[in-house]
Amino acid sequence: MSKKDFYSTLGVSRSADADEIKKSYRKLAMKFHPDKNPGDKKSEDKFKEITEAYEVLGDTKKRELYDQFGFAGANQGFGGGAGGPGPGAGFGGSYSGGQEGFNDLFGDIFGDIFGAGGGRPGTGGPRAQRRQRGADLRYTLNIAMEEAALGAERTIAFVRSRNNREENAKLSVKIPAGVAQGQRLKLANEGDGSQMGGPSGDLYVIINIQEHSLFKREEDDVLLDLPIAYTEAILGIMAEVPTLTNKISLKIPPGTHSGQVFRIKGKGFPKMGGFGTGDMLVRVIVDIPMNVSGRQKELVEELSKAPSETPLVKAFKEKVQQAMKNKR
Repeated sequence: MSKKDFYSTLGVSRSADADEIKKSYRKLAMKFHPDKNPGDKKSEDKFKEITEAYEVLGDTKKRELYDQFGFAGANQGFGGGAGGPGPGAGFGGSYSGGQEGFNDLFGDIFGDIFGAGGGRPGTGGPRAQRRQRGADLRYTLNIAMEEAALGAERTIAFVRSRNNREENAKLSVKIPAGVAQGQRLKLANEGDGSQMGGPSGDLYVIINIQEHSLFKREEDDVLLDLPIAYTEAILGIMAEVPTLTNKISLKIPPGTHSGQVFRIKGKGFPKMGGFGTGDMLVRVIVDIPMNVSGRQKELVEELSKAPSETPLVKAFKEKVQQAMKNKR
């Protein structure tokens, strides 16, 4: 089967929480389960697809890897180990690679298919009751672009439920260098407490990188528009260019065109996983003044009388002449 986006397979958005993912999977599993569609190969294949997707998106750690690395992360981190087959195992096999609560969910599905007392086939009866864990929480953390590039440590304050009452909590959050917009940082067992004697839920810190007045981010590269005067574009200059960490000198050669891009190696965002650093792309914007003084106008008019037709202008004029000939 060809690989599809796991979120699309389950019909949920990338921002869907655990409950949304679970509900969508349960609905689809009930619809396409082979025991409800005997002999239907398409339903069996669809059931395998949604089960593979849920084994990844229903598990917090696996979902984090998938969000960061896609199917490359899936191939590295989602396979079944010695304990059993990985995602996509046959519908009659073991799903030992799944997340906590996966077998419980299957118990619910099989119970609906075979009757309230049926349980999963081969289990010998109804599924065992598990202690319910506390709810997961989400916290949106606004950070500056420099913090995203260099890494930082921030203290957050939030409200959670513990021992059947609300409490104010403060936690220190380490932001890794190179963190991406919308990336989730997991703080295990820092969510709501359980009312059933089970483990506490987790806290997910969602990174929101605020817009910068100078820079834009494109994957791991940093983009900067650098305005220069038209005289500087003609004669060339050594421009002082800001980066995310300091200032550097960049040589703008004579005859630089507006829109020309200069690449500065290693001045972008660190790549997650320690695989190098992105670059900084400086796009030159030649600023043409709307108003000039009398003397400036005289100098420009004098310059325009000199033979200064560039190869680009000359080639364009020749193309125009040829096009006009062809119309005759």
